[in-house]
Amino acid sequence: MSNRTKHLPPLSYLAAFEAAARHESFTSAADELCVTQSAVSRQVRLLEETLGCALFVRSHKAVALTDAGRKFQRTVNAAFELLSAAAYDLRVQAGSSTVTVSTDLAFASHWLIPRLPKFRAEHPEIVIHVDASDEDTKQIRKGADLAIQFGDGYWPACNVRFLLEEEIFPVCAPAYLARLGATAHTRDLLGATLIHLETRHWDWMDWATWFGHNDIVLTEQRQDLYINNYPAVLQAAMGGQGIAMGWRYLADDMLASGVLVRPIETSVRTGRGFYLLHSSDRMLTPEARVFCDWIVKQCES
Repeated sequence: MSNRTKHLPPLSYLAAFEAAARHESFTSAADELCVTQSAVSRQVRLLEETLGCALFVRSHKAVALTDAGRKFQRTVNAAFELLSAAAYDLRVQAGSSTVTVSTDLAFASHWLIPRLPKFRAEHPEIVIHVDASDEDTKQIRKGADLAIQFGDGYWPACNVRFLLEEEIFPVCAPAYLARLGATAHTRDLLGATLIHLETRHWDWMDWATWFGHNDIVLTEQRQDLYINNYPAVLQAAMGGQGIAMGWRYLADDMLASGVLVRPIETSVRTGRGFYLLHSSDRMLTPEARVFCDWIVKQCES
């Protein structure tokens, strides 16, 4: 029996070529595959060396397919379509495919889970497992395909995509604001009960730091409320127990519905935010890639 794979390049080379050829861009291909631009460039170069011909003409800001590249693209596209269809049929026969995403309790409760019905309606064949925990970690939790984490964008051994920028502002229940009275200036909040998020990890901003960004010193001797997870902080705020720190994107739905309001318009941007991660030492499954693309589109909209 002949070895049919003898002359086949590695699948990772072909995947990089297919994406780069379709986008006519190594950068766009890298974004789609959740790898670096240099990784795509390297895999395409190795494919060209394996085949013994140039597939792209490279210029300073763009790439274009050669005649050989266009011919090879048609063949690769047809092969990938056949493989994709066959794999999909098998997955449907075997049952739903799963994607496990790890994140913190706040992001899971107030951003991800409210949007999952839309994803499930669009992709009923994919089952999402959400691993929500405030466990302190700088890596993707064991068993997770993807992670959505808060930070500065630096995670060793991970491919990282920016999702949402951090912006923080005060929020409270309308009834509490009515009892508090006029809050024309940031300093007026010092007379309110502040609901503090107590975190020993993740480096989330606290009230003292937030006031410091506005050149106000928050004294330590206060009769405030202290809670150790963010969903409970927002629950206390909605219950009229004081003023909480509202993270944009996490508190947006409650602001839109009117259960929370902003007593003042002052906000703080830190340059940090939420990022989508996956391990750089393994390829994403097709289902995980679908979920990645969907998450990114949701954040962009």
